[in-house]
Amino acid sequence: MALRNSWPLIIVAILTILVIVSGCGHRYEDEATGITVRDLGSDLDNRWALKGVVVETVKSGSPADGLIETGELISHVVDERKVSNSDEFEEFLEDALDEDEKAMLKVIKTLSVNSIQNLGLKGESDPEQRGLVVVSVEPDKAADKAGIKANTIINEINGETISSMEEYNDVISKALAGSNQLVLGVFRNVVASNLSEVGIKKTQDRDDAVVVVELEKDDNEEKVAYMEGIMEGDAITHVIDEMEITGIDTYKDAIDKALDADRVVFKRGEIGGIKLAAISALGEIGDKKALDHLLEALESDDKWIRRAAAEALEEMDAEKAVQLLVYHMLEKNEPDAEVRRSCARAIARMKPLEAIEPLGEALKDSSLGVRLEAGYALGRIGEPAIEVLVKALQDEDSRVRDSAVAAMGNIGGEKVRQELIGVLRDEDEVSTVKLTAIQALYKIGDAEAIAELRRIANSGTPGIRAFVKELLTEETVS
Repeated sequence: MALRNSWPLIIVAILTILVIVSGCGHRYEDEATGITVRDLGSDLDNRWALKGVVVETVKSGSPADGLIETGELISHVVDERKVSNSDEFEEFLEDALDEDEKAMLKVIKTLSVNSIQNLGLKGESDPEQRGLVVVSVEPDKAADKAGIKANTIINEINGETISSMEEYNDVISKALAGSNQLVLGVFRNVVASNLSEVGIKKTQDRDDAVVVVELEKDDNEEKVAYMEGIMEGDAITHVIDEMEITGIDTYKDAIDKALDADRVVFKRGEIGGIKLAAISALGEIGDKKALDHLLEALESDDKWIRRAAAEALEEMDAEKAVQLLVYHMLEKNEPDAEVRRSCARAIARMKPLEAIEPLGEALKDSSLGVRLEAGYALGRIGEPAIEVLVKALQDEDSRVRDSAVAAMGNIGGEKVRQELIGVLRDEDEVSTVKLTAIQALYKIGDAEAIAELRRIANSGTPGIRAFVKELLTEETVS
């Protein structure tokens, strides 16, 4: 395990040597949190773009005990304040904008939406595990109309907190199954020198929030709130101030400011980021030696290193990697869903026949993201995977059947078509699986598939009939 055991030690050794060479440096004992921190020192400051203070000791029994570790780099102190009324909102926002002229708002948006497609956004997991980062928004869809923009972070759905794309997919599917209304908690950045530039003219108090009643209108200048997608009717629950730490003095100022905050978060771990960046670089190199290092990294005890290695392996076509990728794709072997998902994606790229049975097992994963990637991989493998997918149609879990049906639509052919028609004619099958089967048949698109869809358009339940008719209308238009 050369990469796991020696490479991180080399990096730690470099950091240690540089700190020693630069002297003891400026040190500060923080009684409020129970940690002692130290400046990086002139030789280490800004090397590899590092900024912050290093944790030297953590006092046993202190608030930081068990949450912060010796040797970690603290780069930011995040001060989170809950808003109870309009006066607090203005006070907290003005305070956050002071000095660095930026703040973050947690905004609650209520949307009318009847499907994920109608929501109209694409996203990816936030590296800091704060939720889903919106990558793109379709014009005139529900998200666009609600003011959601690219780089918005969705942190909450109908009151349930999410930290990744997998959780987003699971929670939003459940939410839309029972209602046509979504309540999303989102984070938006505000960059302004003062409250006037923000452009929120009037708010109204609500339980544990303020509601935006009126935005400032200026024909000559668009205000920040409007540009960030904050709309009249939105509720604001928190003002968040992320303070950059460049040394002991800025750390002390940030801690003093955050003493009466509702929640304080330390952003840390950038030293570990050097290792992750190096692993990613190995994936770009792509030669045999790099592959060996990546396979060793995939067996690390650190989930972040395993994630980076699995993501790097997605870009490499290497038969040697298949066995280990299959191992880490399965939930019984790998606890981290992001690692499992990346392994399934790498396998989809390689299309190895020996992965068919394990991919069938991965269709039963507790993470929707893994199930989708496993289904996609089986679909890419094609006809040899049909038997495993047909078997999955008998699974008692509708989520497994749904993933199998989606994969079959990517394969097509007579056998697949007949199986999908069987799903649609099964009176005991749940509607979500039937909707996926309809989409799969539509994707196959041959005469027999379209004939079955037309039959359903005239005989299915009202909701399914409407869905099929919309698809067939799109076909006619195109």
